[in-house]
Amino acid sequence: MFTGIGLIAFCCIFGAGMAGLLLRKILPEEQRTDATQRNVQTVMNVVAILAALVLGLLIASTKTSFDTRSKEIEQFSANLTLLDRELVHLGQEQKDVRALLRDFTARKIAQTWRTDASPPSVTDDAQTVQMLDDVEDRLRALTPEGEIQRAARSSALQLTGELKRTSRLLAVQESGRTPRPFLVAVIFWLSILFISYTIFAPLNATVVATIFAGAFSVSIAVNLIFDMDRPFAGFIKVSSVPMQQALEKMKP
Repeated sequence: MFTGIGLIAFCCIFGAGMAGLLLRKILPEEQRTDATQRNVQTVMNVVAILAALVLGLLIASTKTSFDTRSKEIEQFSANLTLLDRELVHLGQEQKDVRALLRDFTARKIAQTWRTDASPPSVTDDAQTVQMLDDVEDRLRALTPEGEIQRAARSSALQLTGELKRTSRLLAVQESGRTPRPFLVAVIFWLSILFISYTIFAPLNATVVATIFAGAFSVSIAVNLIFDMDRPFAGFIKVSSVPMQQALEKMKP
């Protein structure tokens, strides 16, 4: 389940906890008094509150971003289906345009949700941009016959414009990830917290198990931020089902 920075966070936090237990043995007795412990815990409570606030804000921010991407994919797939329906209303002579739209959808799915080891990307490549431009150019060159075709052509052009905007928006959002210094700062705060908690704790199996459980729990939170920050890769992904359904409905 851990990927990337989540595993790093666990190693740092758990390692800090174990380091605190080892430091306890070498600290002089006069530095392990109850008064010292109370003062250290009072100062560390400020760090704990700060770490909790920042961690909560990062989770909320990345979850909002993840949900936004998911909604955009749903809207994108809906517009693809609606555009295909409008092309049907424009007559059989638009079968080549429908085939081009199917190819665009299939390429977009393969590009965004890769099955191989290469990283996914929603960045507009030259071929997908050209394919959508070709669809728009053919619609602009079409001379509609009758009110039904005029309405279908107007709606199809509007949907094509929305597809281009959403596609570009997804590409721009790919670079808007959580700054890594935020995560580094949170990991540092959590590490010193675990040191402060364990430096006054006895060395036994219960304490070690508690350190492990605590480090594992907060590392999952860090890992969730990292995963949701990459909505088309990692353990948590935006579903490709809406796009797959849109492709299925485009079959001639």
